[in-house]
Amino acid sequence: MKKLKYIFPVAVLTFASIFTACSPEDEQDLPTYSPTIYIEDFQKVIDGTFNESLFTNVAESGTKKWFSNSYQGNAYYEFSPFNSNETLNVAWFVTPAINVDTAVKKRLTFQTAQHHVVNVEKNFLEVLISTDFTGDVNTATWKSVTFTGPKIGSGFNYDFFNSGAVSLQEYSGNIYIAFKATGGTASANAGAYMIDNIKVF
Repeated sequence: MKKLKYIFPVAVLTFASIFTACSPEDEQDLPTYSPTIYIEDFQKVIDGTFNESLFTNVAESGTKKWFSNSYQGNAYYEFSPFNSNETLNVAWFVTPAINVDTAVKKRLTFQTAQHHVVNVEKNFLEVLISTDFTGDVNTATWKSVTFTGPKIGSGFNYDFFNSGAVSLQEYSGNIYIAFKATGGTASANAGAYMIDNIKVF
């Protein structure tokens, strides 16, 4: 009968710990759900239903624009000045208007990749935001954002990297997100950039 003296206290402690672990305070610490209010993963490119007319795709310098592409089932948009025969190529790809008022955290994320980029001083990618864009990239006011870009080097060709969270706290109403790529036909400046999975939440 001595064994029962030890079993009973252990059972009581175990029973009490179950209720302690499920306290209301712990439930209040659950993370807040932040729904995505805008997402573009370009997957409709694969079945031919992607509507590029919703975006602004323009060559500021030269003739090369962004174009759709896919690899192993993943679709994305790409800029490549390779064989352009033009000293300078600058192209913009601008999203439709995105109303950030319904965003909980007001954050922007996306993914970027590169291939054959060598000279990042003359072959680079910028991301900018405007609140007054009306169709002409040259007349709108743009603000550059800081993001984590793709790693450069042949060992990282075609690898997508997360941008990190870009704060949109300063904005209200409609914003436009632009991906601006610069390069040229010279071999050192002819690397390509890719973008994918644009999200605002």
